[in-house]
Order: sequence, then C-alpha cells, then structure tokens
Amino acid sequence: MDCWVMKLNNGTLAPFECNTVNGSVNLITGQVEYTEYGYEVSKLWTYIFITAFGVGFIAQLLLGIFWRTWWTLPTLAAGTAVEVIGWGGRLWTVMSFKWDYNEGGVWFSEFNAYIIQICCLVIAPTFFSAANYILFGRIIANAGPTYTSLHSQSFSVIFVIADIACLVIQGAGGGIAGTADDSAGSDMGAYIMTGGVILQLVVTILFTILFVEWIIRRKNNNPSRKQNNPFWRFYKANRQAKKAAANNYNGQYEMSPSATLTEETPMTSQAQIKNEDNSYMSAGQGFESPAISGSKVKLMCGLIAVGTFLIIVRSVYRSVELLDGWTGKIAVNEPLFLGMDALLMCLFVFLYAIIHPGLTLGRRLF
Repeated sequence: MDCWVMKLNNGTLAPFECNTVNGSVNLITGQVEYTEYGYEVSKLWTYIFITAFGVGFIAQLLLGIFWRTWWTLPTLAAGTAVEVIGWGGRLWTVMSFKWDYNEGGVWFSEFNAYIIQICCLVIAPTFFSAANYILFGRIIANAGPTYTSLHSQSFSVIFVIADIACLVIQGAGGGIAGTADDSAGSDMGAYIMTGGVILQLVVTILFTILFVEWIIRRKNNNPSRKQNNPFWRFYKANRQAKKAAANNYNGQYEMSPSATLTEETPMTSQAQIKNEDNSYMSAGQGFESPAISGSKVKLMCGLIAVGTFLIIVRSVYRSVELLDGWTGKIAVNEPLFLGMDALLMCLFVFLYAIIHPGLTLGRRLF
C-alpha cells in the first residue's frame, strides 16, 4: 500500500511506502507527530490509574454507606467516579490510537475521548475540595466552634457554594473547548477552565488560612472575639433547639452571630462540651452525638492538611498547564501529568479511604 504525499518542490503527488509501525515519523517533516495530546498515551499507566480509581470509587461508596456519612457520596465518591470517567476517556484514546497517512502520516486518536478526559480530570478535584470543606466545618462545630472568625454554621455553606462556582466555570470552559470549531474557540475554553482552576486555588488558600487560624486559636485556647455568620437566619430554628438543649448544662450559652466574648463569657460555646477525657460533644445534638476525642480531632486535621496540600499542588500545576495552552511544553509532557495530577489525586482518594471521615463523625450501618 502506498501513502501519497505532496512533494515540496513542485506540488505534485508522490507515493511513499506507508510506515504504520508505532512511533513512526512523519514522511514529510521527519518528526513523530500526534494529534490532540502531542504524545502517545501510555497504555500501562492508563490501565494502572483507571484500575486504581475504580477500586477507590468502590471503597468510597461502601465506606460512605457503612459509616452513614452520606455527604461523602456526592463529594468523595462522586469525585472519584469522575476520575474514573476521565481515565475511561484516556483508555478510549489508547483503543482508538491509529496511523493516519494523510499529510505524511500523523498518529491519530479519538477527539471526543480527548475532550472527556480533559473535562473530567480537570473538574474532579472540585468534589474533593468540597469534602474537605464539609469535613472541617463539622470538626469546627464539634471540637471548637469559637476558635474561628467564620461561624461553623456558615463555614461549609460558603466554601461549598464557592466550590460549585468553580465547578460550573470549569465545566463551561470544557464545553466550549469541546464544541469549538477552531483553535480560537478551543483556546477560549481553555482560558475559561483556567479561570475556574485559579478560582479554586484562591478559595483553597482562603480555606487554608481559616484552617490554620482555627488550629492556632484552639491550641492556645484563644477564641475569636467576633464571629461572622452570614447564614445565621437560615439556622434560626436549629439555634433555638440548641439553646434549649444547652440550658440543661451549667455555664452553657447561645452565641449570636455577632457576639463578642468578654472576660465574663465562658470559653466554650453551647455547641461544644468538653469532657473529662479531652473529648468533645455537640450540645446541639445532645448525648446521642458521639464524643470526638482529641486524638481523632488531630487525625482529621492531619487528613485535611495533607489533602489540601495535594489539591493546592495539583491546582498550581493545572493552572500553569492551561495557561501555557493545549500544545505547550507542560501539556504535552505525560510524565509530568502523571506525577502532578494523576498520582496526587490517587493519593488523595486512598488517603480518605484509609482515614475515612466516618472514623470520627460516622455511625456504623451494622
């Protein structure tokens, strides 16, 4: 079989012997050329990561059900499922990889598979960020609600809303890039996705600041003198119930959204009861709420710290990659992608499976 290519000197067609050996060079340029990725997607690493994330998804699903931590299903389990879909796109790429002898020979892969993996692997960590926000909000409520300048009632709500905004922006950018008819439209989609990733990075950094503030204040037993609670009206009924429960305990009180602590004010709010063994119980939930020991609080804080670090490193990498463009040096470097995105998110998934939030905040199904 002959492959017809255009001669550069006189514009006529000339036959070349087709060379479909994997990794063959372009017959005109003498360089190996790929569509979409700019490299040949590794079969081995694709199989490894799609298997790893598949196992991680099953683990997150079963653990969420076992510990009755239902909020982990639309966050940890859903995010891992999106990772599986993204790696499914890369597997589709591997299966569709073939030699296209036009224009001297280019290694071609399915474009839709490329778009699926780009969109899914970019947005998946937003679900993991939401898990961090919800987990820390619950830790605050149970182990020290007065040690942060943002009230525990509003903490998770604000950050989850911001996380959803990041998800929408990144998804919109992916949709524009996937349906674009030219490189200009594709680049616009990439820039929109970059904006969503950068916004996620900013939100994560703000979360980290409040996280560090809470740890320092709690360690030094230095409650915040004023707490902001923008969503306090939505929790009015719940606050009244907590106040009624707290009245059964001496020294407990209800902190208003704009309350200022004075020397006469107890250091522990009505939502936090410290037991003799240094464990904590939420008064608003009554005696049925399991106490959180100091060691478990430290364990969850360590989990959040490591998980947040992984997300920040990955977000920085993705921001630089997308700003550099689809064909930039970073985007066409598969080993860098495997190390700075795939491996980090895989570590996150299994870290949250081994040290599942249900160990502290969950209740066994059986």
